[in-house]
Amino acid sequence: MFSLIAIPALLIAPAVFLFYFFWIRDRWEKEPWTVLWFLFLLGCGSVIPAAIIELGILGLEWEIETIGQAFIVAFIPVALVEEVVKLVTVYVWTFKSRHFTEEYDGIIYAVSVGLGFAFLENCLFVFMALMEGPDALATAVLRAFTAVPAHVLDGVIVGYFLGRSRFHDSPSSRAGLIAFGLIIAVAFHGLYDSFAFLMLVVPDTLQVWCIIGLVWTLVVQWGTAHRLIRSAMEHSAIRWKESQTAEPPVTPAGTRNFCRYCGEKLSTGSKFCTSCGKHLG
Repeated sequence: MFSLIAIPALLIAPAVFLFYFFWIRDRWEKEPWTVLWFLFLLGCGSVIPAAIIELGILGLEWEIETIGQAFIVAFIPVALVEEVVKLVTVYVWTFKSRHFTEEYDGIIYAVSVGLGFAFLENCLFVFMALMEGPDALATAVLRAFTAVPAHVLDGVIVGYFLGRSRFHDSPSSRAGLIAFGLIIAVAFHGLYDSFAFLMLVVPDTLQVWCIIGLVWTLVVQWGTAHRLIRSAMEHSAIRWKESQTAEPPVTPAGTRNFCRYCGEKLSTGSKFCTSCGKHLG
């Protein structure tokens, strides 16, 4: 009876807490709930193409038997595939969005996709553990504090560089920033999974070192994500202040052509922006 209550709570609570943690830090212009929920659902759906690609590479009955295989599988079929799928998802649906107005938006968008991916993946792992034996509760507890935050922190890294690239004019600079963020996220994801997979092949006496390595990876990744969050918030604050003080383009007659808040084109004589709804004054 306890497990029937605890397992759903452990599946839902981490996603809710982590989403709130990042959402509350979007201090200047909150993203629409419809957009964030849509990205969360897209993140859930992105598990499917990621799983298809991974199984296409590894096969249905793949096993890890050596230390070398643990590293190869962790970095290529798992970390690289999953991070690319999540990046493509958030890029396609948000990069040209009119709501993408500041650097921190990249983080909240990528975190929403990462949370959706982590939530569905977590549900699948716990369900499989429930079908196989009495370890479902332990699996839910372990993943609530490791795998779910890891996916979210990957999202922070990818989202930060996506947000920075959004406001670069040079296509090569944009591509370079996005690629750099992807490489860092894959490195952390692959290292985390490597320590997890090594526990399948190393002797019992060495497994404690795998656990230490896994925790160390999460701690370093959290520290990295924390610095990126602060940087994104600083850039967003500057951009927000500039948007409030900058004068929009005007017509020769002195009538405003563009909304000072969202940049959308205005009709002559408009008192309110039809895009963001702000009073033009």
